[in-house]
Amino acid sequence: MLFSFVMFLLWFVVVSVLCTAYEKLLAAPLHSLIINPPRSPLSSSSSSTSVVVTDNRIPLSPPPNTTDALQWVSRNQYCGELTENDVGKRVRLCGWVALHRIHGGLTFVNLRDQTGIVQITTLPDDFPDAHSTMNGLRLEYVVAIEGVVWPRPAESVNKKMKTGTIEVAAEDIRVLNAVRMKFPFLITAADDAKDSAKEEIRLRPHDLLQDP
Repeated sequence: MLFSFVMFLLWFVVVSVLCTAYEKLLAAPLHSLIINPPRSPLSSSSSSTSVVVTDNRIPLSPPPNTTDALQWVSRNQYCGELTENDVGKRVRLCGWVALHRIHGGLTFVNLRDQTGIVQITTLPDDFPDAHSTMNGLRLEYVVAIEGVVWPRPAESVNKKMKTGTIEVAAEDIRVLNAVRMKFPFLITAADDAKDSAKEEIRLRPHDLLQDP
């Protein structure tokens, strides 16, 4: 009986202490409950000591210069709109290489845009850089060409072309986009070239009439 009374008294004391502590915790202001973090050895020194923080960030370098291929090149004339009235005029053309050939030490290129085709030639002695660039062109390269419109020699006039009486002597050539792979078919064919697909369709009935 005595033991039970002692245990009850001990339990009552413990509960009273816990309730008192809980009431004090609820009544305390919030800022008094924040535990200050431990101070570093540097901060525990005298108040006259200051810590110098250096900025170790690497400064950003300026952006690289825009390459020639990304610069905007504007034309002042379209290939298919050149006529004999433009002879002696300096023009800037942009388009695709439709035909590339070398003949008699000269390089010729047919330049194509949405209006048509015009022939481009070079002067190796006067503009060697343009001549060298033109020799390295391939079909469907996108180029910008600046030069002067010339009349074609009488023996070179092509009456099948809208611009067959003139050509452009290139003084500056810039490759805007190169072709890395060879096309499996020609985008622009010669006038006298036959379309193999159309020829195959035309001759298909003859193939069907043949004995297997």
